Amino acid sequence: MRAHHPVMIGAVLLVAMGLTGCAAHGQVTTGSPPPPATAGPVPGSATSSPFGHGDPLAYDCPELLDAAVLAQLDPELGPAAAPLSANDFPIQEAFALNGTVCAWNDESAATLLVVTVAKPDAATFAALKDKASAGPADSEFGGFVTAYIHDDELQLFTSDGAWATVRSSLLTDPAKLTTIGHVLLEELPAG
Repeated sequence: MRAHHPVMIGAVLLVAMGLTGCAAHGQVTTGSPPPPATAGPVPGSATSSPFGHGDPLAYDCPELLDAAVLAQLDPELGPAAAPLSANDFPIQEAFALNGTVCAWNDESAATLLVVTVAKPDAATFAALKDKASAGPADSEFGGFVTAYIHDDELQLFTSDGAWATVRSSLLTDPAKLTTIGHVLLEELPAG
């Protein structure tokens, strides 16, 4: 199990998540499209945080994992109703890097699926990749991506500088892990 980082922006993010579904540093949604007006920096501008810099990325969660993919993983998965802990790795880092955080759950099975996507600066990307390398590498996803799996978490690092994470008990099933990884890779930013 991963150690949690200290709360740096948690209180602000939890309030923002509870009121609007998005945070000042990136987009936060829970499986459904964001409200029409979302807070965040001007598109195309990089943001800075204690974790480094990140290019703005705003996805509607159904762009990352659509209803057909979710049904294949667990037919009962739906948008997560409860706010996520904003001080939890990798959620805090994705927020700080102006990325996107999405969450779905199956309340009957107590299954939570959390996906984050960010495009950090080169130094932050290297630091995140180094931290992830404590887990075993997986070559399933091709030569342009480095993937690490640790317990119930998958981290993907593309040659284009995108960083995506998935955390869920669903990842204990190799077929579901592969499905989630490949679908996310199709949506990650290039260049």
